[in-house]
Amino acid sequence: MARSRTGRALTTASGLLLAGAVAIGADSASAAVEHQLTVDTTDDTVDADPGDGACADASGSCSLRAAVQEAEASSGAAHISLPAGEYRFTLANTGGDEDAGATGDLDVSTDIRISGFGATIDTDWLDRGFDVAESGNLVLSGLSIINGYAPGGADPVVGSGGAIANAGSTTLQIVSFVGNRAEGPAASGGAILNTGELSVWFSTFDGNRATRAGGAIEANGGTTNIVGSTFVENTTGPEPGNGGAFHLTGEGQVTVSGSTFRGNTATAEGGALWNSASGTMVVANSSIDGNTASGAEADQGGGGVFNDGGTMTISGSTIFGNIADGEAGSGGGVLNNDGTVDIESTDIVGNTSNRAGGGIEANVGTTDLDFVRLEANRTGSAPGNGGGFHITGAGNSDIRNSTVIRNEAAAEGGGLWNGVGTMTVVDTQVSFNTAAGPAADQGGGGLFNAGGTLVVDGGSIDENTATGEAGSGGGILNDQGTLEVTGTEIADNSSVRAGGGIEANVGTTTIDDVNLFRNTTGGSPGNGGGLHITGAGDATVSNSNISFNTAAAEGGGLWNGTGTMVVTDSFLNTNTASGDEADQGGGGLFNAGGTLEVRSTKLFKNVADGASGSGGGILNDQGDLTVEDSNISRNESMRAGGGIEANIGTTTLVEVRLEANSTGAAPGNGGGLHISGAGTADITDGRVFRNSAAKEGGGLWNSATGTLTVSGTDIRKNTAPAGPDVFTVPGGDTTIG
Repeated sequence: MARSRTGRALTTASGLLLAGAVAIGADSASAAVEHQLTVDTTDDTVDADPGDGACADASGSCSLRAAVQEAEASSGAAHISLPAGEYRFTLANTGGDEDAGATGDLDVSTDIRISGFGATIDTDWLDRGFDVAESGNLVLSGLSIINGYAPGGADPVVGSGGAIANAGSTTLQIVSFVGNRAEGPAASGGAILNTGELSVWFSTFDGNRATRAGGAIEANGGTTNIVGSTFVENTTGPEPGNGGAFHLTGEGQVTVSGSTFRGNTATAEGGALWNSASGTMVVANSSIDGNTASGAEADQGGGGVFNDGGTMTISGSTIFGNIADGEAGSGGGVLNNDGTVDIESTDIVGNTSNRAGGGIEANVGTTDLDFVRLEANRTGSAPGNGGGFHITGAGNSDIRNSTVIRNEAAAEGGGLWNGVGTMTVVDTQVSFNTAAGPAADQGGGGLFNAGGTLVVDGGSIDENTATGEAGSGGGILNDQGTLEVTGTEIADNSSVRAGGGIEANVGTTTIDDVNLFRNTTGGSPGNGGGLHITGAGDATVSNSNISFNTAAAEGGGLWNGTGTMVVTDSFLNTNTASGDEADQGGGGLFNAGGTLEVRSTKLFKNVADGASGSGGGILNDQGDLTVEDSNISRNESMRAGGGIEANIGTTTLVEVRLEANSTGAAPGNGGGLHISGAGTADITDGRVFRNSAAKEGGGLWNSATGTLTVSGTDIRKNTAPAGPDVFTVPGGDTTIG
């Protein structure tokens, strides 16, 4: 099969000759002092007398092997001209480690430059092509090396490098490597093993294979520079099977620019590229697409790129359509395993994984993104978290000026998923992402925070969805962590259970200068259109606009659980809660037994429109409500409490203006404030003005078991058929002072 690639190798190398003329010409200055040798036979023969100044075998012909032998035996650098043709090895090395180039591979310990002009070197599975010693300096241009073979062994260095083993300096200019192999339990570098200095220019690696690592190139330390080159369908075997195209072991330095990695496969990690714990890898202006890593463990995968604790920078590149398809494979595009990865100005699109991190998986470590597009990545159902980007453990990430769109997670964090570390998202768009987890603590269509610290500053979170049966947090789900959102628009997100915009499951949530617009939650049960707090979580909302949000049941704008929610200097406008029961509603805010404090805030035109919906502005359900220096106006409910419904609990209003609120006819009591059951309300220094009720208590309504105390408050121009300003059911305790 490998021989059938010969024509393609010749075509590729020849077609790139013109493109690489500048690179080849760079050596022209030294050509004048090089010993010139011209090959005139394709036979594989030895030089009759190495060092005599003439390249000649027993018949007087100059073969490639004879030219290399003569160059090695002569003083000074040599230039070997290799005409077009196929140069097949026939002299097998049967005597062990032979370094004179007489059999097997061609040994280089001096300065040799070989210009191929479209020639093909076919080692015919006898050995590798070249073995470059530490003292050697080899330059190859315009040729192909095919069917190279390194038998391998237990040592990853000895017996690796199917086409070239480089311990010195090797420069490749427009060279094609096709169908080379490094076999054996630790064999690496199907085409090349580099332990020295390697420069690759405008070259092609196609269909090479290594058992251990580096389907095309294995760098064991050293320095590797790759420019304008293409790596296609290179593979690694199962021991362990890392770096389908390129693998770095040890303290190496790697630079890749303007190159393409396509269709490469790794049995375990790094379908295209793999960087070591002590290595440094820089990838610029390159394309990494359609590569696959099949490791089954949660910390394996990296369909495109795997960083194993080292330092990696990726810029100006495209990472597209890569796959981590192992049982728990993670990081369809990139997997950062406890290292440092910086990604800049790069598109990470259409990658997939089974476990987590469809686009990027960070297992601890630090992963920073700047001007990155994470789009249409997805993760499967094992468990299926972080469609765009997932952080495992205490990893940290800084994401800036980026776009996170149309990513999908089977469970949590359609766009982004943070563990117990810190994720900071600045001036970034998070849109059209989906999380499909069915449990109440799953979802987070845009972002999911699993106990860590999530900071969002600027940007937008819009049109994300939590689609699971009880999925929560269409925009964000904060699960027992710390969430801080500043200067951000959170709009048009949706969930099935709760928190159309944001769901906070316990934890601490702080929102400042945020526009929370047009978010919705469905009917399971459908609470907290804008923000929902589950359990004893605490929330602070300040300087924010919460408008046009809808909840199927309770808390069209905000919903507080048994914790403490503080709302200051904010505007809640035209939010809707549609629960049909008498204790449902709270068009603007709903307090479910916790502590709700509202200061210097306006609630305007919020609606509880369910059949018996209550509390158009606020519904305090058996909790503690304090409102200070605020305006609650033109809110509506169907049953009771157009402005505020107090269902038992304690309600305190200080310098509050209850104006032009109204209730419908079911039955229609308490246009401004309604007390159900044994609730207690204290109103001080306020205004109750122009509120209306369809039946009783246009301004204030107190139950037979409630306590209402009013002092220093202007109550007038309210309307109702009975008790236009104040209505008290017999038995109730009402004091107006």
